[in-house]
Amino acid sequence: MPSFLQKLLRSLVTLWGVSVVIFLLLFVVPRLGKTDPTEAMAQMVAGAHADDENIKNIKAELGLDKPLPVQYATFMRKALTNDLRSYRNDDRVFSAILRRFPATLLLALTALCVYLCVAVPISLATSNRAGTWVDKSALLLSVVAISVPTFWLGRLLQHYLGYEWSLFSVGGGATLWNLPLPALTLGIGGAAYYSRLLHANLRGVMKQDYIRAARARGVSERNVMKKHALKNALIPAVAVLGAEFASLLSGLIFTEKIFGWPGIGSLAVDSVTNLDVPMIIGVVLFAALMVVAANILVDIAYRLIDPRVRA
Repeated sequence: MPSFLQKLLRSLVTLWGVSVVIFLLLFVVPRLGKTDPTEAMAQMVAGAHADDENIKNIKAELGLDKPLPVQYATFMRKALTNDLRSYRNDDRVFSAILRRFPATLLLALTALCVYLCVAVPISLATSNRAGTWVDKSALLLSVVAISVPTFWLGRLLQHYLGYEWSLFSVGGGATLWNLPLPALTLGIGGAAYYSRLLHANLRGVMKQDYIRAARARGVSERNVMKKHALKNALIPAVAVLGAEFASLLSGLIFTEKIFGWPGIGSLAVDSVTNLDVPMIIGVVLFAALMVVAANILVDIAYRLIDPRVRA
């Protein structure tokens, strides 16, 4: 079996495993603590009419009174046919996720641009200056940027760049006007991490024989970095970038909620708050799908940019 088909099969097994784990976490683990999750779900659906008779009828209607294997089989059938419905508003789960996906995709792509626009110049500037004050200053700033919690950084940017200096919108919808601050919130920490990764890769590449040979031929240092070193240093970093992009697409929970960005992250928070189990499961499965898809795309990218992998 070709390696691509093997990876695709493993990806399907991974998605199935995620569905089993999230189902067990939501339906089985609470029972170990002597609580009935189906009771809480039925009460949430019943709302103000949560008497015993209504709760019993709702559990029967939702299939929560059936054995767990039957519930899981029903859940998988509904998930595969897009008939999994929200407990809160009876909306189709994956249709709701797909409606939110363009907003999350826009924010993720913009954050990824911040990653690259900041990380690549910094790594190029510091790779030949290891141990100097420039490199140490970049390292210090990177450590600080990585260490700052996303929700706190978002509030800082919102307060100073939005309220105090009125440079950007503080949020409120998925528009280009509201895009800069959430993109910066996501991009600063990611760019700091990615710049150090590229820095380390470039330091390793610059010691290779073909770099010394290019310099011996009289190739300028700028062209050595741009045409030889950077291209090869980016190859191992592609996997990290793919994983970062997958995590961004999976739902930017804190950032989207802080800035009122109507994406998948906001949907996940609202689902947890309202104990909307089908929507929670749907968001987790979508996140797993994004990670699996990113891994497959990274493999394809490897084969396109590195002839050694194709061989």
